[in-house]
Amino acid sequence: MRKSPLAIRPADILAVDRSAIDLTKPTIGLAIVLVALILFSTVGPFGFTAAIGAVLAVAFDGGGPRRRRLAVLGVFGVLGALATYLGNSALSSMGGSIVVVFIVTLLCGMALAFGPYAGKMAFFLNLWTLIALSLATVIDAPLALALGFLCGAGAAAVLLIAKQAAPEEAAAAPAWTLAPLRTHLSLRSPILHFALSRAVIAAFAMWLGWAIAPAHPYWIAMTFLIVLVPDRAQAARTSWQRAIGTIIGVALAGFILGLGLTPTTLLLVWLLVILIMLAVQGVNYVLYASILTLCLLLLYQLLEADVLFNGMERLVTTLLGIGLALGVVALLEYLARRDAGGQTAAARGEIDN
Repeated sequence: MRKSPLAIRPADILAVDRSAIDLTKPTIGLAIVLVALILFSTVGPFGFTAAIGAVLAVAFDGGGPRRRRLAVLGVFGVLGALATYLGNSALSSMGGSIVVVFIVTLLCGMALAFGPYAGKMAFFLNLWTLIALSLATVIDAPLALALGFLCGAGAAAVLLIAKQAAPEEAAAAPAWTLAPLRTHLSLRSPILHFALSRAVIAAFAMWLGWAIAPAHPYWIAMTFLIVLVPDRAQAARTSWQRAIGTIIGVALAGFILGLGLTPTTLLLVWLLVILIMLAVQGVNYVLYASILTLCLLLLYQLLEADVLFNGMERLVTTLLGIGLALGVVALLEYLARRDAGGQTAAARGEIDN
């Protein structure tokens, strides 16, 4: 009997990989944050996303022949700019944000039909749309942000390809066809099940966010999209880990803020928390989610926001997003078992005949 993905052992949730501690990522990550903030303060929104677009293009560069490499990075830059524009302009209305999240999530889910690399890029662009949406509360400049992302990603692509010393490999031109997508436009396709259920629930999560947390209506949907991945067992495990980590993070924030630290000391603590968060990202997701929550709540305190309200809102919206993700995991598992049972019954019928 196949084990349900919802059956998670405590050992799976609390497993620690000490070898995943990365001491270079914190330095690089903090440098990116500082460069983006400096460019934002000098150039404006354009400079902010130019830095982000360049860094992400470098992160997604998979190498290979120049023409294919340029095509992939070009597609990434254009789609990233589009996601930036849609996300940053959607928060002005509840209906607009819900429609944008539904369409983008559906298209990004169906991108899995083109393979894991396309699926990974689409998954990131899906999350970046929500991040751009969240930026709208502090930066409302869709066109400038989109152009910044496009120019930053384009500049990084040109530099990467110009530095390529090896001669271009002989390779057939990629065949741009919609055949893989048409194959999965079937009610029995697991990719369609995943994409459609994810899009519907993400749109519902946006509506729910507007209803119960209008200051941060994207939090539920963002949590849902982060934890719900194609691997159902991984999605269930990540859901439980994020729930536990969020509770721990809220408790840690309450303890630290109760010490009555000065603003300067609190700023130094926040920078230290960022470094730790980036260093332990791959060690254990409970630990990472705890420090991420602590980082956000310390930031709210530095911005002189209502930390108690934001902490409880963060906890409630995260748990709601996780609950929705677990519900979709259960639905997809049911559909997979039903399809497997139908195929087994059909095979038995053929044998009997």
